[in-house]
Amino acid sequence: MTKLEIPAYTDRWMMGDREGVLVNTSSLPWEKIQESIRPRGGKPGDKVEIGHVKLSISGKTVRVILNDCTAR
Repeated sequence: MTKLEIPAYTDRWMMGDREGVLVNTSSLPWEKIQESIRPRGGKPGDKVEIGHVKLSISGKTVRVILNDCTAR
């Protein structure tokens, strides 16, 4: 059970729901990620690790780029 703080660019972070527990991971092709939050230096065909984080306040599960999260 890993506690994480989600990235500041998410709506949930702005609403104060900033921490949660990592419940699952998956990978997504680099080109499928929205351009404004796409990791720099990637190229089509690269895989990006996605973390499924269950938030502590709301209990909702959100998907975020795992490298953008901060371990707690």
